[in-house]
Amino acid sequence: MICKACLSDGEHRRHVFIEMMFGTRERFEYQECIDCGTIQRLSDVADESRLYPVGYYSFAKPLRNSRVAAIRDAHALGTKSILGAVASFVRYDPIVAVIGYFGIDPSFRVLDVGCGSGKLLHRMSAAGFKNLTGVDPYISESTSGAVTIHKSDLQSMSGEFDFIMFNHSLEHVSDPDQSLGNAKRLLAPGGRILVRIPTSSSHAWVEYGPNWVQLDAPRHIVIPSRKGMSALAERCDLSVRHSIDDSTAFQFWGSEMYRKSKPLTSSGPHNVFSRHELRSFAKRAERLNTQQQGDQVAFLLTAA
Repeated sequence: MICKACLSDGEHRRHVFIEMMFGTRERFEYQECIDCGTIQRLSDVADESRLYPVGYYSFAKPLRNSRVAAIRDAHALGTKSILGAVASFVRYDPIVAVIGYFGIDPSFRVLDVGCGSGKLLHRMSAAGFKNLTGVDPYISESTSGAVTIHKSDLQSMSGEFDFIMFNHSLEHVSDPDQSLGNAKRLLAPGGRILVRIPTSSSHAWVEYGPNWVQLDAPRHIVIPSRKGMSALAERCDLSVRHSIDDSTAFQFWGSEMYRKSKPLTSSGPHNVFSRHELRSFAKRAERLNTQQQGDQVAFLLTAA
């Protein structure tokens, strides 16, 4: 099959990965692009919605943010304060930190693609953002209020947005070029697209292979390499302006659980690993991020 990132039609490597989040151990065929290293699913899944049951983590109801958490998020997103700085030091959060690093104003019209229950959008609302919209085809129903969430796909969306986020959602679609093209259609002049996604250009893929936790077969359909992401953006008339590795200890403790044949939902990491092991995983993740070998990357895209 042609690579969905770089369009290479070479003799790609074949792999078989098993479902381990819920431990069904179903087998799925994937390929690894011989040219750019992007990994993509070959097996057909008749009903994609069955892969996202009611207990899927992104559907959990948003929790009410504490005042301190809201101040911390506001600080990370650009509204600086002493209390926010202290709270951020105590509990660093890579999601809002990355968004804040790329610069986003509370007045921006924000669209979160594949938002689930909208947990991130509700956090942004508590931090002072006013124009927040989400879209996800797998949620139970549309909701409105401080945050508007549509049970729909991106292709059906209209309007104009200053900041469009794919926060670990682009890897879940079969045609990422179509999704990026639709995002570009909705982008306001001068707007930006954030794609936060696992990448096969990582130490974790090399070390763990089929046990790499972020393969997440079969839900992850296309996992681009860094080269593949650049090629994909270019084909959509977009440019990668900046990127940040923001991988965490999850790449190690999740993959080690799979090595032990433990489903991800079977136990929390603190029940499997010692504090010393978890601290070691976190330090390794920080080191790999500085070497651009982390297993997830936040890409900032703009119109070419």
